[in-house]
Amino acid sequence: MKRPSKTTLRNKLDKIVSEIVRKRGNCEKCKSKENLQACHAFSRKFNNTRWDIDAPNVFCLCASCHRKFHDNPIMFTEWVKSYLGSERYDLLKEAHNQIVKYTIDDLLTKLGVLEQIARKKDKPPKGAKNGD
Repeated sequence: MKRPSKTTLRNKLDKIVSEIVRKRGNCEKCKSKENLQACHAFSRKFNNTRWDIDAPNVFCLCASCHRKFHDNPIMFTEWVKSYLGSERYDLLKEAHNQIVKYTIDDLLTKLGVLEQIARKKDKPPKGAKNGD
């Protein structure tokens, strides 16, 4: 079987991270539940934080807040600092500056981990009945 390319794996990782983040269920800025999108504090071009859902570098925002923040990057940076706290923001900023070159095996491993996280988020809470 042919191994996937780095581009194919990056696209799959982007898609699964977006799905995981949007499952948070509401905009982390205004609490809207409509038109949710994944928004990166630091650009996706920085591989070290591109798929980081724990730091987090990726936020769940509605389309309106996402657009507002892209149009006002200083406001967005201030919101991220406030939302994360200065210490977590500084750690994220430091992490995004680290240059990382992923191999295909690295990307496959990361994809496997994120697929497991996505599956866990799809399961109903323990003890919940179907239809509840």
